[in-house]
Amino acid sequence: MQTLTEQRQTNNVSPQSRTIVVVAMLLFALAGLISGFAVGAFTRPSQHIQTPGQSKVPTHPPTNRLTTPTPTPHIQNPFPLGAPKIEQVSYFEVADDNNTYTFSVQATDQSNGKTVSGNPIHEPGISCKLWLTKSNTEVSANMSLDQLKAVDNLSQPFPKEEVNALDLFDPSTPQTQMCNAKGQASWNYKVTTSVKPGSYFLVVLTDWSGVHWSWSWVAINMKK
Repeated sequence: MQTLTEQRQTNNVSPQSRTIVVVAMLLFALAGLISGFAVGAFTRPSQHIQTPGQSKVPTHPPTNRLTTPTPTPHIQNPFPLGAPKIEQVSYFEVADDNNTYTFSVQATDQSNGKTVSGNPIHEPGISCKLWLTKSNTEVSANMSLDQLKAVDNLSQPFPKEEVNALDLFDPSTPQTQMCNAKGQASWNYKVTTSVKPGSYFLVVLTDWSGVHWSWSWVAINMKK
């Protein structure tokens, strides 16, 4: 009996003590919950907040554009021409429309005078023409000044010219043509059967834009 009485006294807890224990447990649990929220807020990664309707446009560093300069064309003002230098010619020709001949010329300046060949002119823009005329004709007296000034009219026959005497069969060497950039020109031709035997002149003209011009001629012995 005494043993049972002592056991009841041992398990007997007052209501006040029980209340204190419960409150302590609640406070401990609440403290743990608050600590968890604090740690979560501290370790949460930051986020970029973007305003609705606002798009992010990527930017690129400015690119330096290299502008290639336009080359300035070389414009040569025409200067006085000396007599064109005849570099290739056949002094004896046959009017059979069969044999082929080549005539070549070089434009020159007036470093040696007006009526003779000077130093070669290596410039573009010089027109050249070749034609045949009778040897008893004064070549210089039959040059048309108006025609020399109008480069577009150089292809028209000059006074005393033997029209259609030269068969310029090579389309790359027409009777009236532009000299190349070195002031050179050449003609490949045959002599037509309409040309009678005798003495003739082959006349070559250089004309620089209708501003300056000069000519040379060479005697040709024509056979049948």
